[in-house]
Amino acid sequence: MSDGASASTERDIAVALSGGGHRATVFGLGALLAMADAGLCDRTASISSVSGGSIANGAVMVGPDYGTAPVEEIEAHIARTVQSIAERGVLQGGAPATRWYLRSFIAAITLTVVAFVVAVVAGIAKWPVVVAGAVAVMFVFGWLTLWLFSQRSSATERAIDKELLGAAHTSLAAQQARNLSVHHVICTTDLQGGTTFYFSNRMVYGWEFGGTTRPTEVPLSTAVQASACVPGAFRARAVGLDRLHLVPGTLTADDHPSHGEVTVDRIVVVDGGVYDNMADSWEYGFADRAARWPGLVGAQSRPAQQLVVVNASSDWNSLRPMPGGGLRFELDALMRSKDVQYDVSTSHRRQALGQLFATAADDDGLDGVFVQIKDSPYRLVDRFTNEPGRTPLDRNRWADEARSFLDRYGLSMSAWDDIAKASSSVPTTLKPLGAEVCAALLEHGYMLATTNLHVIFGHGDMTRTIERTRFARLARSETTGTRR
Repeated sequence: MSDGASASTERDIAVALSGGGHRATVFGLGALLAMADAGLCDRTASISSVSGGSIANGAVMVGPDYGTAPVEEIEAHIARTVQSIAERGVLQGGAPATRWYLRSFIAAITLTVVAFVVAVVAGIAKWPVVVAGAVAVMFVFGWLTLWLFSQRSSATERAIDKELLGAAHTSLAAQQARNLSVHHVICTTDLQGGTTFYFSNRMVYGWEFGGTTRPTEVPLSTAVQASACVPGAFRARAVGLDRLHLVPGTLTADDHPSHGEVTVDRIVVVDGGVYDNMADSWEYGFADRAARWPGLVGAQSRPAQQLVVVNASSDWNSLRPMPGGGLRFELDALMRSKDVQYDVSTSHRRQALGQLFATAADDDGLDGVFVQIKDSPYRLVDRFTNEPGRTPLDRNRWADEARSFLDRYGLSMSAWDDIAKASSSVPTTLKPLGAEVCAALLEHGYMLATTNLHVIFGHGDMTRTIERTRFARLARSETTGTRR
């Protein structure tokens, strides 16, 4: 067992970062910063993540050790990540690593279409030489278009490494060698087994393939991009089991009568949100996983006792008309079908976790708190605020303290409702978000996590003062003098 894994025996808090593009990345970083300010880093056992949350998790992993570093170092590192998302993102307009890829892709499509039009016109005009030349050009650039389309995941991976992982070209093995005190778990979905496959700085594990703590040279950027590999938008990632030091499996004819005996020698993974868009399954299913793979204790000695679910998924809670028709209508229908599936599965998981948390005190099970992007920081405070004339319980008292903290901050309940609505409406995208949007998401994630953690667990100091200008400075990477 590594020293980092041993240290985790005294760590009892886990964080789960949901998907949601760069909206989830920045919102999740705000929550992690709040935990750091609350003095919870040395109690953090694991950070699990999917999709946009995995971009945040990967960025934090390559920075100073989240479990032991001074808060100022964590804040400065988070600020650089937020600034990159504000100014460049990893796709569609900002990141140099994907800018030329997208331009080449658009140019190839354009030349293919132009060549097709020329071939048709030349055919009508009976110019056989021009037809032959145009058809040749059409096939060349048509092939190039298809090839570039197949490279969209790899291009995005390069941008993730360059823009958000510090162009470190680091591998999971290199991160394992750092012996970090926190277990950073990147969740993906294996399309062959229909379950989650996990990459981390201490191990790799899949329900169908088992696990190993042997160092693997798979790039961290590959794991992060695979976790954010939205079906259709990106190409599924295939990784050989030999690269992961896992043993290939053989399916007999009884398993698959139509195919006979089949050897499975690779994983095929996509967005972790396909299976679990809140990334809670790492801690929620820890006991079953440990029973199936006893070697898990070499990576994380035990599950956490408290789970902080940072959910930046946008609920489908209002009518969304679908105007128009044609190809745009078809694509919109496809993407909305995906969104509905994510929303429904996330809603059910949230309800199940809520019931688990509600009974935690009775059965000594996993307790937890939600930090949901659709919520105002006043929502949980209002639920637990003590009623006049009644003796307050701990959570009543903590809610009163959190209310005083929020009132001093200077934003009204209606203002926070507007902020929550604006945060939820930020598109699920990997485009640059702009400094103003990033500052608002960072502030919302920070303040919501700060109040909810105090109301449910009493964590953090509610007598301190937070300046709103801090988040605007962080979104522009101006970190000097941001903490009070």
